[in-house]
Amino acid sequence: MARLRSGIRHLAQDHRGNVALLFAFLSVPMLMFGGAAIDYGFATRLETKLQAATDATALLLCQTPSTTTSTDLNTLAQTTMAGAVGATNLVVDPLIITNNPRQITLTAHKLSTTFFGKLTGTSRINPGATSQCATPLPKTFEIALVLDNTGSMAESSGGQSKLQAVQQAATNFVNYVYTNSSFSSATRISIVPFAAAVAVNPTTYRSASWIDQNAQSSYHWTNVINPSGSNFTSRFSIFNSLKAANANWGWAGCLETLPYPLNVQDAAPSSSNPDSYFVPLFAPDEPGPGSTSYYDYSDPNGSTYRSYNSYIDDTDGTRNGKCGTRNSATSYMPLLGQACKYISPSNPTTNTALGIPSGPNFMCTTQPLIPLTSDTTALKTAISNMAASGSTNIHEGFMWGWRTLSPVSVFSTSYASSNPTASAPAAYTTSSSSSNASTINKIIILMTDGANSWTANPYAPTKSLYFADGYFQNANGTSANPRMPPSPYQNVSDANSARNALDALTATACTNAKAVNISIYTIGFSVSSDPIDSAGQTLLKNCASSANQFFIANTSDDLIAAFQKIQASIGALRLTQ
Repeated sequence: MARLRSGIRHLAQDHRGNVALLFAFLSVPMLMFGGAAIDYGFATRLETKLQAATDATALLLCQTPSTTTSTDLNTLAQTTMAGAVGATNLVVDPLIITNNPRQITLTAHKLSTTFFGKLTGTSRINPGATSQCATPLPKTFEIALVLDNTGSMAESSGGQSKLQAVQQAATNFVNYVYTNSSFSSATRISIVPFAAAVAVNPTTYRSASWIDQNAQSSYHWTNVINPSGSNFTSRFSIFNSLKAANANWGWAGCLETLPYPLNVQDAAPSSSNPDSYFVPLFAPDEPGPGSTSYYDYSDPNGSTYRSYNSYIDDTDGTRNGKCGTRNSATSYMPLLGQACKYISPSNPTTNTALGIPSGPNFMCTTQPLIPLTSDTTALKTAISNMAASGSTNIHEGFMWGWRTLSPVSVFSTSYASSNPTASAPAAYTTSSSSSNASTINKIIILMTDGANSWTANPYAPTKSLYFADGYFQNANGTSANPRMPPSPYQNVSDANSARNALDALTATACTNAKAVNISIYTIGFSVSSDPIDSAGQTLLKNCASSANQFFIANTSDDLIAAFQKIQASIGALRLTQ
């Protein structure tokens, strides 16, 4: 009996059977929870993928033309979603579409088969996603396309010239703006081709009140000495005389740069400051008979100097007229500046120096700019007419791009009589980030393939070729200093110091334009055979309004892609939730 009681006590204290029974009871719930975790984890990953596909598809739907029918939109939603997540078990609900502004709500579900449904009692999980996109209310933009037309743009960029790539990209941009519903019909674009200088239409603006018609500016006669003795009242008088000798020598529309700091501001010319008027660009005849692409002139002092722009003889053509016989003036600078040789131009000759035709429009190589317009034919014609020639003056290109957008400069309502073919730019906004649909958003897109370059000529007392800033040293004894920024950018004497000064002008102009809420995009077209150096890239990067508004294009495809990114960002769509 004692043994029996002892055995019963031992059995009661043995837990091994209890553990087995307990595990048997708990195994089923554990399998249910584990299976459910696996099933729901898979469904969660599927839902994440579904949401990403729904967001992308919604944005795609809102990029379609506003005339796209609801049937076509629903079909596009079905096919796009099926391509992104697979068509099996996919359910795309009918789109909810509202207008003014257009909003599209896309909801999709994709049934997820469970692996442990028999244990969990759930045979399917139905992950879903919803996304709503909005086509923004059309905004109005004023956009200046400032495009490099220098000689280097004729070089190859892979299958086509750099200029051809720019023409394609700019044409695509114009087409995009005027077919995309993000841009209002009031959006306008200006085209500003630039090289060493920028031209306006010489017929339209010949008598413009903002141009120095009457030689009031102290810069008007820097390279023409004693004009009144030859009865010339302005540079236009000289152009008229030269045009009589060569029909192609009328004023081509280019203008010299203003003095500093007016040349980095967009203020209007004022009668209180004669130097604020724009002086017509006039490249003086350099010493020589006008018979070769360049002429080595032997000065009586024993020096030999080189002229790159000799296009008439150094007399007035009468041999015994006001200039006297040939070489009545014998030193280089007096010959350069004498006005009398333009009275009856002798031996008018057009040659090509450094790829640029000689003559009074030397360095005026671009087609005239097109002020703001919505005339797509005019815009695309201007783009197709661009030609590659001349050196690079990014500063002048940028400033004329800004002036086409400025409500206070030469294309403003104040000069309406001088701008018969253009409507004035709108007022500046107080905030560049304004979401008001009536706000006029002003944008400059600056594209260049190089760096500022004012060519030096160490073989002449002028020290440089003629440029929109004159010479390093002008015939009347003045220098380029009044047009350059303060020290250390004074006394330019070679190509390097000239570039540094022009870079400083460009940088200041960019800063000033951004201060009035102009958004700036910059593109450096830097192909491997003709790269933009680090200083040039830094200038463009700093000019842009933000880091993501600066682009480097190494090929034609890169350039076209850069314009596409810019146009997409300007007319960007958005998800509303």
